[in-house]
Amino acid sequence: MQLPDWGGLGRTGAVRSTRFPAWISGVRSGFDPSSVFGVDLVDLAAGWSRGRSGRTRSRREGTGRRQRRVPPINAAVTFRTGGVGDTRGHPRTSAVGGGSGVSVQVTGAPPAGTGGTARGGGLAGVARGTFTVVAWPRVAVVAFGGSVTVNCSRSACPGDNATLGLETPLAATPGPGGLRWQSFRLQNVSRWNPGPVTCSGRCGDTEANASAGVLVYQLPERVELEPVPPVAVGDSRNVTCRVLEVAPLRNLTVTLRRGAETLRTESFGDAEGSASVAVSHLLTATRGDHGQDVTCHAELSLRPHGPLFARAAVPVTLSVFALPEPPQLQAPAILEAGTAAAASCRIAGAFPAGDIRVTAALGRQPLNVSVAVAGDTVTASTELSPRSPGPRELSCTAAVATAARTARRQLHVYRKAPGGFGGHRGTPASPRIHPRHLPAGFPAPALELSPAPAAAGSEVTVTCRAGATEPPAARLQLRDADGGVLAEGPQPRLQLRLLARRDDDGREFRCRASLAVGDSVVTKDAEARLEVLYLPEIPASGCPGNRTWVRGAREALSCRATGNPAPTVVCGRDGVAVATGEPEPVTRARAGTYLCNATNALGTRSRRVTVRVEYEPTLSEAGCPARRVWVEGQRRQLECRADGDPPPSTRCARDGGTHPGGVTRGRVVTRADGGRYVCRATNRHGVAVRSVLVTVEYQPSLGERGCPERRRWLEGTPAELGCAATGNPPPRVTCAKLGDPANATEPGDGQEPPRATANVTRAHAGTYRCRASNAHGSAVRNVTVAVECECGARFWGAPRGLRGALSSGRVPPPRHLPPRRELSTACKKGEYNVRDAEGSSEAACLHRHREARGEAFGIQLSPP
Repeated sequence: MQLPDWGGLGRTGAVRSTRFPAWISGVRSGFDPSSVFGVDLVDLAAGWSRGRSGRTRSRREGTGRRQRRVPPINAAVTFRTGGVGDTRGHPRTSAVGGGSGVSVQVTGAPPAGTGGTARGGGLAGVARGTFTVVAWPRVAVVAFGGSVTVNCSRSACPGDNATLGLETPLAATPGPGGLRWQSFRLQNVSRWNPGPVTCSGRCGDTEANASAGVLVYQLPERVELEPVPPVAVGDSRNVTCRVLEVAPLRNLTVTLRRGAETLRTESFGDAEGSASVAVSHLLTATRGDHGQDVTCHAELSLRPHGPLFARAAVPVTLSVFALPEPPQLQAPAILEAGTAAAASCRIAGAFPAGDIRVTAALGRQPLNVSVAVAGDTVTASTELSPRSPGPRELSCTAAVATAARTARRQLHVYRKAPGGFGGHRGTPASPRIHPRHLPAGFPAPALELSPAPAAAGSEVTVTCRAGATEPPAARLQLRDADGGVLAEGPQPRLQLRLLARRDDDGREFRCRASLAVGDSVVTKDAEARLEVLYLPEIPASGCPGNRTWVRGAREALSCRATGNPAPTVVCGRDGVAVATGEPEPVTRARAGTYLCNATNALGTRSRRVTVRVEYEPTLSEAGCPARRVWVEGQRRQLECRADGDPPPSTRCARDGGTHPGGVTRGRVVTRADGGRYVCRATNRHGVAVRSVLVTVEYQPSLGERGCPERRRWLEGTPAELGCAATGNPPPRVTCAKLGDPANATEPGDGQEPPRATANVTRAHAGTYRCRASNAHGSAVRNVTVAVECECGARFWGAPRGLRGALSSGRVPPPRHLPPRRELSTACKKGEYNVRDAEGSSEAACLHRHREARGEAFGIQLSPP
């Protein structure tokens, strides 16, 4: 039972003190007023609360809304604790603890339509003072002929001088009860509208009552769908669902569905007692309806007072068919007895094609048929083989569901002529032949080729011959395979001579005998094929003379030849036969020229086949050396020859750019051309990569930096003459003093002095020639060595000229200066004129630095 939540009261009537009206006081925590007064009291209290302000109360029942204006009333309800009495055993509530209770005092007039009547001026369901009566449930739901229980309860009565009773036109018996409640069992409810039942109570002189409705229902005896017969596409049929003996009818809903699609939903008005209803829907059949289930659902809803009952009928499956056109029957009109002919029956637009039933009969004799289905077309095939002459009716019938269509055709069967050539077929030219016009005998013609087989270039005679007919009225025609007439005339024979050619091998000829029968013509044919013998031929289409294969693929050296008899083909290379059947892996070794011979009994023909094998590039040491040595000044190019088919294109690059050596014309080599290059060879089958290191060699050179032209040595220091040369390969450097015949081994050359001797002496002064040599040439440089000594003054530092040479980088600076000392006279006399040298220009160039404690001179020494 659904109860609205009005004024802070829940569905069970429990009090929420924070929202309960201010005029209710003294509520004990956890107290449930419905345990004593029932739900009606709670609803009334909430209604009165809102009625005091004149507001509208809306209450939802079922699917509709009802609004009622509640007039203001003056009411006072007081909840008290203690003195209420015992409520144990009440069927809808738990017992309230001892000593707790509630009393209600109501003054003023009750709102109209709220329930029972309190006699003596009290409210409906509530007597003056504190006496009330409650009936539960509000609506008792019971099946027709069944039983249901109604509970009556009352509030406390002073002195417990109270009674409870039930007023109803139905048979009722008391059931279980308690101090303040009593249940009544309504037995065998067999009235459809029994009206309400009333709970009445008396407390002293005060009477109160409350009413409950009774809803009587009956479930349908059955829900059934009427069968739907098979229906043709485009036709309409009624789908009807029947619901038998159900009540109340106003609570019934019937729904018709096709698959998941709702076709119709219908509800009904009120009716007295139980009734049967039928719901129909006019359905127009489509091909998509075939196999769909039609269902019917009936729902009896007793909500909100009772449950929802649902019943469904057994589904009905729709059968939809289409047979728009009659069958198309194809069969000969004339047939010779004892022979066989094919007949077919075609049905187009059939649906469902798989359900089409096809039968065929020749006269009264059923025929065996084989059926093939393609889309919506059904084709039935059969064989006709009548044994006796006479007219026959050939019929074909197609049927599906309740529809059937039949096609008929007349077949004339005549008897086979005695004798004749036999073994050939006859063809009718017209379907209309009366039985009395059939020939007594019409043998098939004969076709002869002579000689057979024939060699190419020889003459061949083609003879068309017919047997005797009754009457003798047959005409002959000699035709080719395309139907062209080669010769024509009356029986008994036609002849044609021709020169056999190779292209005539397999040529077909046809001999036709025609006999007029009434308005129709009966024909019989004989066929023959010409066989021409000729030498083998190897056409280019069957044996290409040039083939290109790719290494790694699988290929067969196949060669097809023509000839009659069929030739055998053998291919070989250098006298060795090779397989020509199954494909084999292609290698470079299979490239070359092969000779293929086609041989039959008439001779042999040959054809040469050249096989080219393409493969990816390769770069080997032979075509692309990994190390190159070039000489500066020569014209060279960086070549790399790659192997591959088709010939690959090769490019060499360094630092992301193409090297000029890759062009066709060479260039002058410089030292900057040395380094590592990457060469790539490319064709359509792949790429090959190789690294190439280029070394550039060049002749020696002696420069001022590595071999200074002027040197100054200090007497007494270690003697060392060093000269560094550049060149590739590294050059060998030799130095020899000039003008010393004892040391010279040949003009312009000298003996290399030791690079390091004990100490410098005056003998070391002079000019030396240094020579640097390698495989590509030599370089010569003269080096002048000056030896300095201490003269006339103390030696403090390097001479000024020597310091200037040091600053220019030409002479390595000394690591230390020798201690100052007096020059010996041996250093000056007899060997060098020091004083004269002091005033010379050479001395003047060096005599620039003066110090207070002496002077230092650097003097170019030369022999006296």
